[in-house]
Amino acid sequence: MRKVAFILTILTAGALIISAPGCVDFTYDEVEPRVDSTTLVANTTIAELKAMYPGELYQLNENTFFQRDSIIIEGVVTSDDKEGNFYKSIFIQDATGAIELKLNKTSLYNDYKRGQKIVVYCNGLYLGDYGGQIQLGSIYNNNGNWEISGLEGDPIIKMHVFKKGKQLVDVAPLAMTPALLTQVNIGKLVKFDNVQIKDTLSPITDTTYTYADNINKVTVNHTLVACSQTYPSTVVLRTSGYARFAGTTIATKNGTVTGILTYYKGTYQLLMRDLNDINFTNDRCQQ
Repeated sequence: MRKVAFILTILTAGALIISAPGCVDFTYDEVEPRVDSTTLVANTTIAELKAMYPGELYQLNENTFFQRDSIIIEGVVTSDDKEGNFYKSIFIQDATGAIELKLNKTSLYNDYKRGQKIVVYCNGLYLGDYGGQIQLGSIYNNNGNWEISGLEGDPIIKMHVFKKGKQLVDVAPLAMTPALLTQVNIGKLVKFDNVQIKDTLSPITDTTYTYADNINKVTVNHTLVACSQTYPSTVVLRTSGYARFAGTTIATKNGTVTGILTYYKGTYQLLMRDLNDINFTNDRCQQ
């Protein structure tokens, strides 16, 4: 009865608005879409969670080392798949570290905005890795081999991933230095200052490179070089061929670039969320 009464109230209000448009105040407050969906409280940091990984697929249940019956983490979403440079996963971080949470669905930015706090109930989920980067998710059988994959479908996702807090949190990117380019910071939102893309012109066409190959949908890595310091390993700016900005001409000057720090078999990769993450306005330095 309450539901019917509510609907009738709405219809009545709508009729009044239509009949008296000159008296209506059309100003309104934006509806807040983010709500708390759990009372769960984190009992494990992301760094502790990643420390549980033994180097092969590992299912999370109670953890005897930390003496916990359940494993619950909390983090802030820092990635964004709106521009297509991230696919079926979100990155979350807390004060101790960051991790990639694999979710087998697209347009995740509609559900998980940058700055959204989320709580993850990890029991039953798996830790795995791809090229040395630890990931959290489910598993699937790939021709007889079990591999890490995304949580399948909203019912499963909603059993493990919960929004927390109505306000978005502004996460400041970690200013990178050579000493900070380590496994500890993989998955974090980071910022490289005073850098530039090493190669800008194609030796074949003599034209400026684009971020990726949007025609053939091929991902491209562009080597980043720093002007005032030397990083211990290769650092690349990685862009998916499916990113909306894949076909955009690269920024050829020098400056600052922000993104999620990822890792694959010895190479550190920076994934921009959109073109607002790059600000190259200074003259190039000599290499």
